[in-house]
Amino acid sequence: MQRAGTVARVLREPGLPAALCFHLLFGLLLAIRTLSSFTPPVETSVEVELVAPEALTPPAPPAPAQAPAPPPAAEIAAPPQPAPILAPPEKPVIPPPPSPAEPPAMITARTLHSESVLANPRSRGAREALKTLEASERIEQLCNLEAMSQIHAWKEQFEPDRVVAFAMAGTKLTKSTLEAEGAAFRSRKQWYVLRFRCEMAANGKVAGFQFQVGEAIPRSEWAAHDLPPEH
Repeated sequence: MQRAGTVARVLREPGLPAALCFHLLFGLLLAIRTLSSFTPPVETSVEVELVAPEALTPPAPPAPAQAPAPPPAAEIAAPPQPAPILAPPEKPVIPPPPSPAEPPAMITARTLHSESVLANPRSRGAREALKTLEASERIEQLCNLEAMSQIHAWKEQFEPDRVVAFAMAGTKLTKSTLEAEGAAFRSRKQWYVLRFRCEMAANGKVAGFQFQVGEAIPRSEWAAHDLPPEH
């Protein structure tokens, strides 16, 4: 080995230890000189100022100046429009007046009774009285007699004992026909409305008869129509 050889060499040569010590001493002195000539740098203090983060933001550039807005254009007035022509108001439609209601159909007698009633012996007084009357009155009495007989034959609950042909309205008499639109008859002391049409034959007898029975006449109206409660 090299180190073992070196040591052996030093032991064999006595001048070598002295030379080594000289070299070591010279190196030490040289190192001390070098350290003494070295001057450390002077430290300089630096002042540091803390700045807020907001201050680090660069200022915003100024907004560009806006050009002045042009003045509003003058409004152009629309030409006046002519007034609309209004259509004339429509005339209200007036419905035609209702036609007068036709009276219900009258009952036509199938069998005539006035002649057989007068032929009865108990009607002798009536036969004699008819001979003394004028023609118009005789026709009216014969028609009244036929009316009472026809009403009782139509409904037995009625027992007419008197008929007034002109009670509610006047009669229409021609040479052969008597029309009574406002007649009345009494049954069991109660007056009722009656309409009839009586046709006469040339021999003075009833040839045809039609009638219609109406409502009961209120008692408060009897006096106004000359309707006696009895006889």
